[in-house]
Amino acid sequence: MTGGKKKGLSIGAAMKQRMGSQEAQPAPEVEAVAPAPVPTPPPQPEPLDPLESFNTRLPRSLQRRLKVHSALEGTKIQDVVQHALEDYLTHHGKKES
Repeated sequence: MTGGKKKGLSIGAAMKQRMGSQEAQPAPEVEAVAPAPVPTPPPQPEPLDPLESFNTRLPRSLQRRLKVHSALEGTKIQDVVQHALEDYLTHHGKKES
């Protein structure tokens, strides 16, 4: 390919040309509209005992049973585990001091 004919503008030149044509055109008039106030939710009280991350390993079959149970009951897995641990520790663990 000889002849040295360019195919088009470089990206930078095209952007300059485009920006120049946008500046030359007057901006369309836009009626200013005040945004609607966004209601702020009431502040949530801080829990007395904040939640802490807890990781453990369970047999796959037990984990699946837990997931199915939680889904059928419409509860969170963490709520089921929390209730189960509280019940277990009440009956088998030492009392908190």
